[in-house]
Amino acid sequence: MSTQTENNASSPLIPKKDEQRSQNEATPVLIASVVQGSKPIQTETQNEYRFVHTRLPIKPGNLKFLLPILLLSCQIIFIILFALFGNYTEKSDNSKYSMFEGLHAIALLGFGFIMTFLKRYGYGSVGFNLLLVAFVIQWSLLIRGWFYPEDKSLNFKISLDSLIHADYTVITILVSMGAVLGKVTLAQLVVLALIEVVVQVVNEFVNLRVLETYDIGRSVHVHLFGALFGLAVSKFLHCKILKSQKQAPVYHSDLFSLVGTLFLWVYYPSFNGLLVNGNDGQNRAIVNTLAALSASCVVTFGISSIAGKGKLNVLHVQHATIAGGIAIGSVADLKVQVYVALIVGAIAGLTSTVGFQYIDPFLTRVAKLHDTCSVQSLHGYPGLIAGLLGAIFAACSTFEEYKHELYTIYPARVPIVNSTDYVENNIQIQNGRGRSNFEQAGFQLIAMAITLGISVVSGAITGLILRLPIFEKLSQDGEMFDDEAQWVTPEDYALKLTFATNNQVLSQQLDEKKQDETGANKDDDKV
Repeated sequence: MSTQTENNASSPLIPKKDEQRSQNEATPVLIASVVQGSKPIQTETQNEYRFVHTRLPIKPGNLKFLLPILLLSCQIIFIILFALFGNYTEKSDNSKYSMFEGLHAIALLGFGFIMTFLKRYGYGSVGFNLLLVAFVIQWSLLIRGWFYPEDKSLNFKISLDSLIHADYTVITILVSMGAVLGKVTLAQLVVLALIEVVVQVVNEFVNLRVLETYDIGRSVHVHLFGALFGLAVSKFLHCKILKSQKQAPVYHSDLFSLVGTLFLWVYYPSFNGLLVNGNDGQNRAIVNTLAALSASCVVTFGISSIAGKGKLNVLHVQHATIAGGIAIGSVADLKVQVYVALIVGAIAGLTSTVGFQYIDPFLTRVAKLHDTCSVQSLHGYPGLIAGLLGAIFAACSTFEEYKHELYTIYPARVPIVNSTDYVENNIQIQNGRGRSNFEQAGFQLIAMAITLGISVVSGAITGLILRLPIFEKLSQDGEMFDDEAQWVTPEDYALKLTFATNNQVLSQQLDEKKQDETGANKDDDKV
């Protein structure tokens, strides 16, 4: 401690006595101290600069060994499985590669940066995001290959289309990650991804392949599923409401988060239009998505200004401005009309902003549910809107409006072979179920209900699994929402600049300094 005192006394950032300002000045100051497990120094002067270094201790335990064992063993297993079952496709079509780049940018840049609002968790937000993208792409290709095989064997072909669907699964996991961001170790995130990928693919297979429902922008199967899964994990992983000053943003962290919002805004038409077949449908998807995004952005600024009594909340702008793209996703390529897309975007922006401002805090108090990135407002509410729109427009769609394109969108509505409608409409597609428009709407609602149930139950089970003793837990009193618990950080990372005013004058280190000076004076008197 004496060494620290000597260093502080000679620091060029601390003014000498003859350089100190008058006691009458009440200018805010930056409190100084170099702390390695000790309390910050507070000086008897009113205006002084000091550095505050707080290094978190690295706890020995499973975190040290579990993560490398988990990652390296999984990668070895992936290599073996791809060697046994995976191969290139012989029917390649790379026409969608440019839009695939947009989807990839959403996963890596959009989601990576939008989560950097936590002032001490930038490495974790971007770095863990990168690892999950790389990990889930491989795991998703395997799981999807086995669920959608080209023949009766376990062998599967890998194509650009496979990578596209894998990226949608990646984004599902990233949505769930937002609910537990800063509260889990990387090993826990990897296990979460291992479980959620399987459940998400099963849910999608049941709804889209078995029930033959429609969700072209994957708003229900990606955003709604990911949000509810993550919320359930958060609820069952941590029973108490987590409070930490490290959750608060700073100016530059919010600015980085806005960069993520811009990436999402730019590339979201690719997200909704990538799976659409046909130029007309893809054109509608792009137009409808951009219209909904624009309306949600404008409404978000307006509602945020009202809620802030004339001032804007950057949290609303970061998230609610893209809610329109999610809400229109399930019906993005349908003939919904541009003005309807604008209405949908406006409703989504309103709902999301109100959710951030009022509903989320209420649910936190009542349901004791902690949601780091407020995924329920950004992804959950717009996902619900998208699911309802999917049912509404399924009920409104007719053969007169869409002609034969209707049966490409809703294969289950293809009339039964040799039925009156089949013959009169000159249908060439077979194996239809002959559903009516209202029956298809009912199945859309059933699919959304199944998604709600599977995501919540599987998320709850996953949360309980992540509480097992094998996993190292982050302590709430210092390690959560802090990069230093899991990253090697530079020296300036621990720098805290704290503002102080007139009355902040006492500290343990200052007392020791006074005692040293007093002892030295006594020795001089004796001499």
